[in-house]
Amino acid sequence: MGILLKERVIEYAEEFSKPERFKRIFLFLLLGILVLIINEKWYLPFIHWYADTVHCHTPFGYSGISVMWHSLFVGLPLFCAFIIGVVTVPIGYKGLMHGQFPPKGMKVYKPTKILRGWKGKVKSIFHLLIPTSLILFSVWGYFQVDKMPHEVPKDYDYNVCKS
Repeated sequence: MGILLKERVIEYAEEFSKPERFKRIFLFLLLGILVLIINEKWYLPFIHWYADTVHCHTPFGYSGISVMWHSLFVGLPLFCAFIIGVVTVPIGYKGLMHGQFPPKGMKVYKPTKILRGWKGKVKSIFHLLIPTSLILFSVWGYFQVDKMPHEVPKDYDYNVCKS
């Protein structure tokens, strides 16, 4: 579909049909609710418990404090880069290969003009930069872990470890 404007045709990306759109939005909402329930019911209570008793643990023979700092500065950014990259990297790569954004064959939810030239490349590169920046943050974080406190506070109550 296109509109003629000053000798130039504006092209639009293919849209999802109404039933497809409804089904995808419904599934994403269900997935979001599931993630929210898991986060509130199991993940956050575990994180709170572990942070409160971090000095009591030695997972895989490493200090619990070191594991916490590595998880926070290295593991979490890498995990986020993986989760986000699974979606954004293929879109950005295809956009660069096809020289347009959204890439050929990609369906969209609302009328979206196809960007070509430098605008399409910038948008595709941006999709690649998101996980790349998280990976770079993780590399930076690896070198910051040694600067974080690893000692047990002198007034720490070890009775917490018994529960």
